[in-house]
Amino acid sequence: MLGGVQSRSNAFGTSKQQLAAAVAAARNSAGDANADLARMTKGELINDWMSSYLNNKIDDLVIKQGSANGTAEKVPWGKFGWCVVCRGPAAHYCVDTRDPVCGHKCKFRNLERLALVEAHFGNGIEDGQAAAPAVSSTTSASSAATAAPQSSSTLEEAGHDNGKSLNPYHEDAICVFSYLCTVSMKDIPQNQNADVQQKMMRSKKISLELILDMLANCGPVCRSSQQFVELLKKMLCESLIKNSVSPVPKIFALSLQIFVTLIANFKEHLRNEIGVFVDQIFLKILESGNSAFTHKSKVLQVFYKICTDATTALELFLNFDCDVDEKNIFERTIDCLSKIAQGKYTAVEHANLIQPHQEQELKIHALEALVKLMGSIVDWARRNSEDKPVTTSILGGHLEEGPVKEGDSDGEDDAKSDAAASLATSGGASSAHQLTSTFQEQKQRKLELQIGVNKFNMKPKRGIEYLKQNGFLTDDPQALANLFQNTDLGLDKTAIGDYLGEDKSFNKSTLYALVDGLEFKGETIDAALRSFLSYFRLPGEAQKIDRMMEKFAEKYCQDNPERFHNPDCAFVLSFSLIMLQTDLHNPGIKNKMTKEEFVRNNRGINDGQDLPKEYLESLYDGLVANPISLKEDQEAKNRQESQAARDSGAKYELYVKETEGVVLKAQELMKKKGTQKNSTYVTAQSVEHVRPLFEVACWPYLATLAVLLEMQDNAQSIELCIEGFKHCIRIAARFDMDTERDAFVSSLAKFTYLTTIKEMKQKNIECIKALLSIGLSEGNNLGPSWLYVLTCISQLERLQLIGTRGARQDFQFFQAEEEVSTPGGMANKPHASTSGPQVLKRRSHGLGVSALVSMGQEDRQVELVNSESVVAQIDAAQIDSLFNKSTLLTPQAVVHFVAQLARVSKEELALADQPRIFSLQKLVEVADYNMNRMRVVWNRIWKVLSNHFVEVANHQNIRVSTYALDSLRQLTMKFLEKDEMTGYNFQAEFLRPFEIIIVGTPSSAGGTVHKDIKEYIVQIVQYMTGASFKHIRSGWKTVFHICAAVTADPSTREETVQDAFSIVEKVMEDRHYHLFAENFTEGVRTLLTFGQSKVNVTISQKAIEYLLKAADYLADPSTPDPPPPPNSSLAGVPAAPPPQPATAAEGGSHPAAHWFPILRGLSMLISDPRREVRAQALNGVFDVLREKGNLVFDEDTWRMVFNGVIKPLFDDIHHQMVPQEQKQDGIPGQMPGAGRPDGAASMGPPTCLAALTALVRLFETHLEALCFLLEDVLRLIQNCIQHELEAVARIGVEGFKQLLLSTGRKLRPESWQKVTKSILLLFRESMPTKLIDVDVQGARELPFSKDDVVIQCVVQLLLIDMLQDAATQFYENIPPHGIMTLLDALQQSFEFAQDFNRRIELRQTLKRLGFMKEMKQLPGLLKQERESLSCSLKVLFQVQADPRMQGTDFAAQAVERLLRLCGSVLRNYVSKEQLLHERTELASGSSNDNSAESIREREATNEVEREVLGLIPIISDVVVKGLKDLPQEQFEKHAKELFPLFCELTVVNSREVRLMVREVLLERVTPLLRVGADGGGAGGS
Repeated sequence: MLGGVQSRSNAFGTSKQQLAAAVAAARNSAGDANADLARMTKGELINDWMSSYLNNKIDDLVIKQGSANGTAEKVPWGKFGWCVVCRGPAAHYCVDTRDPVCGHKCKFRNLERLALVEAHFGNGIEDGQAAAPAVSSTTSASSAATAAPQSSSTLEEAGHDNGKSLNPYHEDAICVFSYLCTVSMKDIPQNQNADVQQKMMRSKKISLELILDMLANCGPVCRSSQQFVELLKKMLCESLIKNSVSPVPKIFALSLQIFVTLIANFKEHLRNEIGVFVDQIFLKILESGNSAFTHKSKVLQVFYKICTDATTALELFLNFDCDVDEKNIFERTIDCLSKIAQGKYTAVEHANLIQPHQEQELKIHALEALVKLMGSIVDWARRNSEDKPVTTSILGGHLEEGPVKEGDSDGEDDAKSDAAASLATSGGASSAHQLTSTFQEQKQRKLELQIGVNKFNMKPKRGIEYLKQNGFLTDDPQALANLFQNTDLGLDKTAIGDYLGEDKSFNKSTLYALVDGLEFKGETIDAALRSFLSYFRLPGEAQKIDRMMEKFAEKYCQDNPERFHNPDCAFVLSFSLIMLQTDLHNPGIKNKMTKEEFVRNNRGINDGQDLPKEYLESLYDGLVANPISLKEDQEAKNRQESQAARDSGAKYELYVKETEGVVLKAQELMKKKGTQKNSTYVTAQSVEHVRPLFEVACWPYLATLAVLLEMQDNAQSIELCIEGFKHCIRIAARFDMDTERDAFVSSLAKFTYLTTIKEMKQKNIECIKALLSIGLSEGNNLGPSWLYVLTCISQLERLQLIGTRGARQDFQFFQAEEEVSTPGGMANKPHASTSGPQVLKRRSHGLGVSALVSMGQEDRQVELVNSESVVAQIDAAQIDSLFNKSTLLTPQAVVHFVAQLARVSKEELALADQPRIFSLQKLVEVADYNMNRMRVVWNRIWKVLSNHFVEVANHQNIRVSTYALDSLRQLTMKFLEKDEMTGYNFQAEFLRPFEIIIVGTPSSAGGTVHKDIKEYIVQIVQYMTGASFKHIRSGWKTVFHICAAVTADPSTREETVQDAFSIVEKVMEDRHYHLFAENFTEGVRTLLTFGQSKVNVTISQKAIEYLLKAADYLADPSTPDPPPPPNSSLAGVPAAPPPQPATAAEGGSHPAAHWFPILRGLSMLISDPRREVRAQALNGVFDVLREKGNLVFDEDTWRMVFNGVIKPLFDDIHHQMVPQEQKQDGIPGQMPGAGRPDGAASMGPPTCLAALTALVRLFETHLEALCFLLEDVLRLIQNCIQHELEAVARIGVEGFKQLLLSTGRKLRPESWQKVTKSILLLFRESMPTKLIDVDVQGARELPFSKDDVVIQCVVQLLLIDMLQDAATQFYENIPPHGIMTLLDALQQSFEFAQDFNRRIELRQTLKRLGFMKEMKQLPGLLKQERESLSCSLKVLFQVQADPRMQGTDFAAQAVERLLRLCGSVLRNYVSKEQLLHERTELASGSSNDNSAESIREREATNEVEREVLGLIPIISDVVVKGLKDLPQEQFEKHAKELFPLFCELTVVNSREVRLMVREVLLERVTPLLRVGADGGGAGGS
C-alpha cells in the first residue's frame, strides 16, 4: 500500500521472477477459475485488491484487541485470521505473499490478482498509467477523505523528492499516514464525558497501531522517500513525544514500539530525533522518581531491543558520544542501566512507588540489557572480523511479543533499491575509513572540552586558559559568551555569574556580548529577566548585580523602546523584581512583601511617572505563581517533592507535571535541531569502533557485574553476571585492552573464592567454570591475564587433591625422612609451621597481593567442604584440556601462557617446607606439547622455561630442585632426539639452564646452588651424552661449558670432576675428535679448566696433553680449520682476540683466534703451584711456540702471542713472587690470606729463570722471524731486572746475559743499537740515586726502602759484569755508536759511585740511620766504582786499537775520554795515597781517643785506605798496562800529558804500581828519550 504494488511484492520478500513463477503455477492449478480477474477494468482491479489489503490490516488489529466489529464478529477467525480473498477463517499462510488464505483456491486467486496489479501499476506514473480509482471501502474512503487536507499541507511542507513527482499510490499512502499521525497527536480533553474520552482514546490507540503496522511493513521505496522521512520528522515524532510520556500503558507501549521500529528502519534519517527521545524522554522516565513501574519496565525493554542490535548501540556512541556538539547519550544510558541493575530504585524517591519484587524485575531487565549489549557486540565484531555480512537488525519486533518465528520473519529483500542506497550515501552515512580516522579525534576533543569545563567550574580563569590553549575559545569575548549560552556543557552557573560580575574589561565585554546576543523583542520584562538569568546564578555582591541589571535594562529597552521612557525604569524594575523574588521565596523571610507594597515601591520610576498598576500587579502575580529559578534548582525542588510524596496519587500528579516539562523541552529541542543543518549519520562499519565504546562502558559494567555477583544469589542474576563477564573479557581480550582485560579477569577470578578461605556457593562454582571457559575460548588474547586463570587452576587442583580420598599433598613427597617421622622436624626449617605438621599453610592470592596464611582447623574444614563441591561439579578433564590445547595458541599467546604459568609455579614453590609442583608439572607437559613449534617460537618459550628451571634449581628444598632437574632432563632427552642442522644452536640453548645452574646463580636465600645439585647435573649430562651421543651437535658447546664450570668450582668433589673429565675424554678420542674440532674454542677452555683443577694432578696433566694435541691439530695443514670462535666467553676463561679487519675481509679467522686460548691457557698453568703441572705447561707452551710457531704464525700473530701470552706469563710469575702483604695491600677489598699459596713465592725464581731461559731459546731459534720483537723482549727483561725481588732482578740480568751470549754474533747493527740503548736505560733506572737524597744534618730516618736500594746496587754490579763479558766477546759485533753508548752507561755508573764514595759524611749519616749498619765499614759503592772504571777503561783501550774507529768522530771522543779518565784516576790515586799518609800520621797520635769525632776520622781514614787498595790493581793492571800497550803513534802523541803522571806514580807506596811504571818508562819512555837525544845531538852538531 505505502510503496505501491511493486513495494508490496518486495515487502513480501518476493522478487518479480519468483512472483511470476508462483503465478504460473497458480494458473496451471486453477485453470479458468480466475478468468474474471482478467476481464476487470484497471479501476475495478485495484479497488478489489486495496479493499482486501485494508480489510486484512483492520482484521489484524481486531485480532490483537481480542474483539471484532461489523460482519467479522459473526465469522470466527482461523489460525492466521481471516482469508484475504473470501474473508473466511484462514487456516493457511501463503509463503509467497505472506497473506492468510483459507485454501489453494483463494491463494491462487490472490496470486493472479497481484500479478495483474503488478502488470498494470508496477511502473507507476513513469509508464504513463492513469491514476488508480479510490478505494471503495467505506472506512478507507472516509479516512482518506478526512486526511486529505492534512496530507496536502504536509506534502507541501515536505516538498518533492529530488524534483520527481510522487506516484499516486505513494501520495495516498502519505495522506493516510499523515492522517493517522494527526489522530494520534490529538489530546484527550479532561472535561468530556467518559464515552467521548473512551472513543478518542480508542481512536488514538488504533491510529498508533496502524502507524506501527505501516512502518513495520513499508518497503525500500518508502524508506528512501525524502517526503516520507520529512513526514516522520514533522508529524510522527511530534506525536511520539506526546504519547511516549502518556500515563496510559497501552498508548505508552505503542509509542515505544513505534520508536523501536523507527530505529530499525529509519535511523539514518532521524539522528537528531533519536537523540532527543533517548536523552529527554526515555532516560528521564528511568531517572524519574514519579514514573510507574510499567513505564520503567517498557523503557527498559526499549533499551533491551536497542542493545540487541550492536550496530544501533555503536551508532548511538559514534553519533553522540563522539560528537563534540552532542551529549554523551550512550555513556549516560550505560550509567543509568548500571545504576538500575545495582539497585537504584531502592532509594526513598522510588521506594514509595516501586515494590521490592518490581524493583528486582527492573534490575533483571537492566542487567539483561547490559549483558545483551556486550553479547551482540561480541557477535557483531566476530562477524565483521570474519568478513561476513551483518545480519538484518531484529529491532523491528514488538516489545510485547516473544522471539519471531522463522516462518513469520520479515522477508524483505536483502538488497535495498538504488534509491535507498543513494539516500543513505547522500543523507550522510560516512564511510568506515573516514569514520575510523576521525571519531577517535572527536572523542578526544570532547574529552578535552570536558576537562576544560571541570577546570572552569573549579577556577574560571584557569578553565578559560585551558579552553583557549586547546582551540575551544579565542580572545574574542563573543566566543566565551557563546560558550556560556551552551547550557548542555555542564558549566557551573555560579561560576559563570561570578565571572560575569567581575569589574574587569574582558569580563564586562563578555557580559555585554552575552546580553547583546539575547533577543527580548516582544517579551515582558519578567519573561526577559527569566531568560537572562537562566544562563547563570546571580552573584551575591550588589555591585555585580548592579552591573548585570544595568546592561540587561539597556538591551531590553533597545529591543522594546515603547515599553518604558528610559532604561533607568527597566533597570529599577528589574532590580525590584529580583528583590521581590528573594522576599517571596526565601524561607528565612517571614514578613513577605505584599502586592500593594510592591506597587508602592515602584511608583514614579518611569521618568517620574507611574507604571500601570495592573501591569505591576501582573508582574507580582507572575512571580508568586512562577518564581525565577534555574533549571538545576527546579530539578532539585522536584526531587524533594518526589521524595516527599507517599501515595501513588501524588506520584501520578507529579509525573504528569514532570512529563509536561519533558514534552515542552523535547519539542523545543526538536524544533531547534530541525532548524540546524542536518548532521551526518555515522554508521558502524568497522570493528575498531568497539574499542572506544568499551573504554567508556567497561568501568560501569565492571562495577555492576562485580556488585551483583557479590551481593546477589538469584540464579538468573548470577547467570547474567557471569555471561556479562565473559562478553566483556572477550571484547577486552580481542582488542588488546590490557588494563580492562586484567580488571575483568581478576575480578572474575576473585569471585571463584579459590584464592581465599571462604565457603563456596554455587555462584562461585559457576565463576570457576566461566574462568575455564574463558581460558579455552580466549586463550589467544588473554596475555598477562593468564596469571589469574592459571592461579585459579592451581588452587582448583589443590582443592581437588584435598577432596580425593587417600591423596597426598605435594609437599609430603618432598619431606626428608626425619621430617616425616619427627613431629617437630619441620618447625626448625625457615618459614616452617610453628604449630606442628597439623597446621598447614598456603599462599593467599588477591589483586596484586600474595601473603602467607596459616590454616587452622576451621579453615581446613571449609576447604574440605569446598573441595567436595569442586570435585563434584568441576571436571578435571577440562583442566587437562586447557593445557592440551596450548598447542592451538598463537605464538605470542603461548609465550604469555608459559610465562604466567611459570609465575604461578614460582608462587607454588614459595614455601620451602610445603611446596607444590602442579604448575611445574604442567610446564613440563606444555613444553612437551609445544616442542614441535617453529624454532623461533620455541626459543621464546624456552627462554621463559629455562629461567624458571634455574630458579627452581636454587630452591631451598633440594628435593624440589632435584625434581625440577629431572623434569628438565626428560625434556632435554626428548629434544635431543630431534635432528639439528649444521650452524644452528638450538641444542646449546636448550642445555643452557644446566650451565647457568652450575655457574651458580644466587638463590633466594642469598647463597649459591647446592653442591649436590651440581653433581647431579654432571650425572645428568654424563647420562645424556652417553645415551644421545650421536644426536648431539651444538649441544657440545654447553656440555663443555658445564664441565668447565663444575671443575672450576673448588668445592666440587674429585669424583664429580672425574665424571666431567670422562665426558671430555670420550670426545677427545680419535674417532670423535671431529666433535672437539667443531667446538674447538669451548673444548680448549674446558681443558684449561681441567688443567687448573687442583683435585687431581693426573687430570691436569692429561688436560695439558690434550691441549698440546689440539695444538698439533691446528698445526697440521691437512686437518680442516675449526669454526671461528665466539666473541664472548664464560667469566674467568680467556677469550680469543677479535680478528683483524684485513683477515676478516678475506673470509677466514685470524690464526691467533684459535692458538691464543691454548697458548694463553698453558701460560696461565705455568703459575700452578704443582711442580709437575707447572713444568709440563712451561715446556709445552714454549715447545709449541718453538716447534710450530714459525710454521703458522705471521708477524702480527707473533706480536699478539707475545703481548697476550708471554708478557702475561711473566706478569703472573712476578705477581706470584710479590710478598703476600704487598699483594694484599695492592688489591682493593682483598682479605688477608686471600692471595696465592704460601709456596708460590718459593717456586717463583726457578720458574722465572726457566721461563726466561725458554724465551731466550725461542728468540734464538727464530731470531730472523722475531727480530722485530727484540724491543719487546728487552722490555720484558728490563721488567725482570727492575723487579722488587733481588732474585728476580738477578734472573733478569742472567737472562739478558744469555740473550747476548746466544745471539750476540747474530744480531744486526740496528739490533745491537737497541740492545745498547736498553743497557743504558737499565743503568740509569737502576742507579741508586736515593742514596744522595738524604739530609745529612736533619735526617731522622731513611727516606727510602733499604731493600730497594740494595737491589739497585746489586743490579749495577751485575750489569757491569754482563757488559764486561759482552764487550769482551762481541766487541767486533757491536757498532761504534753502540760502543759509545755502553761507555756512556759505564761512565755514568762510575761517576755516580765515585761521587757517592767521596761523601764520607753522607755515608756516615746513612750508617747512623741504619743503612747497612751490620757492616763494619761505611756504606759505599767502591766495587761499582772499580768495576765500572775497569770495564770502561778496557773498552776505551780496545777502541784505540779498533780500525773501525779510525778517522771517525768516535775515535777522537774515545781518546779524549781515555786520557781524561786515566788522568783523573791516576791523580785521584796519588791524592788518596797522600791523604792516607797524612791521616795515618795524625791517627798515630790519637789512637786512644774514642770521641765521636775521632771515630769518624778513623772511619774516613779506613775508607781512604780501602779506596787506595782497590785502585792499585786497576792502576797497575788496567791503566798503566793499557797505556803501555798503546800503539806507538798514540803513545808518542800523548806522552807529554802522560809522563808527569808516570812520574807521580814512582813515589807511591804500592810496589806493584811502581814496577809497572818502571816497565812503561823503560820500554816506552826511554826510546822516546833516545829519539829526543839523537834528534837534539844532531841538531846541535
